[in-house]
Amino acid sequence: MAIVLVDRFNRMMAAAAALIAALVLPGPGQPALAEQVVAQAAARDPARIAQASNITVGLIAGDTGSTDARIAADIATVVDDADRLRVLPILGNGSVQNIADLIYLKGVDVAIVHADALAQTMQSNAIPKEGSVQYVAKLYQEEIHVLAGKGIADLNDLNGQPVNAGRPGSGTELTAATLFGALHVGASFRHETDTRALDLLRRGEIAAMVVVGGKPVPLLQTVPPGTGLHFLPIELNQQLVDTYLPISLEYQQYPSLVTMGHSVDTVAVGAVLITLATPADSLRARRINRFVDTLFDRFDQFSEPGFHPKWSEVSLFAQVPGWTRYPEAQTLVSKRDQSREANLRSAFGTYLSQTGQSIDGLDSARQQALFQDFLRWRGKRAGP
Repeated sequence: MAIVLVDRFNRMMAAAAALIAALVLPGPGQPALAEQVVAQAAARDPARIAQASNITVGLIAGDTGSTDARIAADIATVVDDADRLRVLPILGNGSVQNIADLIYLKGVDVAIVHADALAQTMQSNAIPKEGSVQYVAKLYQEEIHVLAGKGIADLNDLNGQPVNAGRPGSGTELTAATLFGALHVGASFRHETDTRALDLLRRGEIAAMVVVGGKPVPLLQTVPPGTGLHFLPIELNQQLVDTYLPISLEYQQYPSLVTMGHSVDTVAVGAVLITLATPADSLRARRINRFVDTLFDRFDQFSEPGFHPKWSEVSLFAQVPGWTRYPEAQTLVSKRDQSREANLRSAFGTYLSQTGQSIDGLDSARQQALFQDFLRWRGKRAGP
């Protein structure tokens, strides 16, 4: 029986070796099997292969397990449209690198980045020219988590202490440097992965770690009770108010890190979907326009079960102050605004008719006062 099994194993290994050789080691004067397959496919349908590059949009986001990466996967699921549009999510190395990849790397058409990284990149003149980067939509907020070990009560206790701030050049590193600088905390930054940093923190080899991500961050939910690890509060001050928003971390998201009935104050940074300014008649513009049109058209699908809960915070029509919106997205926003204005005018006419009033002969101040009365009337009719 053993001899039979050995013989069968040897025959299986020989077959596997023959297959590998056929794929990567061609015979004399013969191309490898893989090359033959590709060549035959190209010969059969060159038009389809040429079309593929014209319908594919590369979307770069965060690294594995990040909120941005999960959002990018959601976008690919909803926006993919068979032979009209394909969205390929790409794992990136953080917001700063994502901006550079969007500008310089072929195959990257859109990117998800943090708003503070976008601002810092512009201020440091790292973007080639003003107006080259445009936003498609403001997305969600990502909370800044500062997880600390025993003996660390607040951020000031981190002066001179080792603190993990994500990969070098990542959005997390930039956010940590901006935040700690604004609060005058002189920590010594380390640059491990979040998983490695959490292990170091448990062993007391670092004092804290900074994680930027939409709550709840899955990795932080794995921390068991009784470790002594806890979140440090971050209070919004004058230096942070222009870039970050106040928010809190609750027991419901992190039962092993937040005491029941309490919350921890922190701040959040916005995520933005961006692309490059592109000539309107280029193939790239056609791809991105199709992507934008489909994203806006199917946006309601993100509220369905199975998608990331952060979609509930997203309004495609919200503005990013100081930045230019991509023209196709701006066109869709303007159409929505025009439609809302038309509906509002119609409703105002109905109000005037029902109340027996008219704006004929009224000066602008009285017309405005009457319009405010209408808005209050409309709000009461809409209910809570």
